[in-house]
Parts: sequence; C-alpha cells; structure tokens
Amino acid sequence: MQFQGIVPACVTPFIDGKASPDAMQANIEQWLKTGVHGFLVFGSTGEFMYLAPDERRAVLQAAREVIPETHFLLAGCGAESTDETLRNLEWAAQDGADAALVVTPVYYTRNDTKAQRRHFLTLADRSPIPILLYTVPAFTAYDLPISLIEELAQHPNIVGIKDSSGDLKRVVLQIHLQEEGDFVIFAGSPNLAYPTLTMGAAGSITAFANIVPEMFVALWHAVKEKDLERAAALQRAITELHGHIGAMGIPAIKAILNHRGYQAGEPRSPLAPLDEASRHRAIVAWRQAMGICEWWE
Repeated sequence: MQFQGIVPACVTPFIDGKASPDAMQANIEQWLKTGVHGFLVFGSTGEFMYLAPDERRAVLQAAREVIPETHFLLAGCGAESTDETLRNLEWAAQDGADAALVVTPVYYTRNDTKAQRRHFLTLADRSPIPILLYTVPAFTAYDLPISLIEELAQHPNIVGIKDSSGDLKRVVLQIHLQEEGDFVIFAGSPNLAYPTLTMGAAGSITAFANIVPEMFVALWHAVKEKDLERAAALQRAITELHGHIGAMGIPAIKAILNHRGYQAGEPRSPLAPLDEASRHRAIVAWRQAMGICEWWE
C-alpha cells in the first residue's frame, strides 16, 4: 500500500450523543466523490480521546466497509501507555486499518527521549500493522526531536510521520528521510500543503480537508502538473480560511460539514457547538474560500 496524497483527518460524527458508524459511512462516501486519496479516522479532529473502546471499533469497522481498496485507511491508535497503544493497534489491524497513526505520549514522558524511543520501538516491534509517528505540539506541548525521528525512521515497521508542528523548517529537514527509504512525510498544517508538496512531501493530512477537500485535491493536482500559480492561489485561499476559523477548532469544522450536507453531528462535551454568530462567520468564510476554488477550476 502506497501512502500518499490528500487525506481528511475525519471528524467522528456524534449523532444524538453517540458515535455513529452509519454517519461515518455516509461522510466517507461523500468525501470519496471529491478525489481524496485516503482517510484518517481517530486523529485529533476525530476527538479520539473522547471515544469508548466499543465506539472506536464500530466506527472503524464501518469506515473500512465503504473505503475501496484503491484508498488507504489510517487509524489513530496513540495512548499514554504502551500497553494501551498496543491494544489499539491490535484492534485496528483486526478492523481493517492499513496503518496506524501514533501520537506521542507526554503525560509522564514529555521531553524524555529515552522513554519516547522505548515506547515507539516497542510498538514497532509488536504492531501487526505499519506505524506513522504523529507529532502535534498544539495538543502535546512537545515536538518529537528530529534526531529521534531520524532514528525511528530506520525501523522497517515505522513508515512515516504526520508532522503537525506547523513549522516549515522542521518538515523540510525531514524530507531527506523520504528520499532515502520507505518513510513518508505528511504535513499536518493546512498552511503548509503547497510548500511541502512542492518540496516532495508524500501528502497532506489535515482537519481542513474535511471541509474543503476539493481545494486540497485541486492543489495536489496543480503541484503534480507544475501549475504553481494555481497551487499558490489555492494555498492562499486555504490559509485565509484558516485565519478566519482556525481558532474555532472542531466545532467550526463540524458546523461547516453539517451546512454542506455531511453528517457531522455535534462535538462531544466538554466541547460545545458554535453559537449562531460564530457559525455564520465560519460558513461565510468557507463560502469565500470555495469561491476561489471554483474560479481556479
């Protein structure tokens, strides 16, 4: 399985307070029509830390049922303990994931490189599916050191990373790992899709590919076709959208999805839906971004 392209970090739809496998299937079928290349279930945008084990398994199994073999399925499996992460990896393999995204554990081990190394190497040795590292300092207040990433990339079962630092320098410094072997780099910031793709990154995995997948797919093709003017214009529109709604987080992503006809439901408490004024601002910003996308079709 080749891991590359545009990948939405899928929301988990909570309908009437419950994680809905049926709604996840409906959303995936709609995203498939936009040309995305794969799916991440239970990333940060998927509110994975709010899910019960039975919800995780039901939603992942449902996702796998409707994702064709031409598209890959990543499952977020990270947890604070190595044992719990291994359990999630085993379930993900049983339920059809092609690979796992594993966020860095930090509660006791932030800045403890030895513990991080031990954690990821144990997982890699025992995981039944390949692993992608996931560094996301917005939530962990810690970035995996590049030297450790370079070391872990040598393990045959650690096949890539989603770098959500938002730091272009960091991502660029990792590109050589992709050039040297079977290790792929995905930028996790919507603002870095254009520069990282033009420099050779394998793809982009973002929350914003939930709501403007057409724009990311168009950007992907523009880079492949070397139409850099078009790619830059699309990136500018994506970045402007992020400037308007990025701070609103998951509630804004779900509000826009619901407006678009997807079944996103509401965020799970303690998150709350947007108030009506914020919802209106988010939808207006989305419409403006999509207008630019249509202009560049």
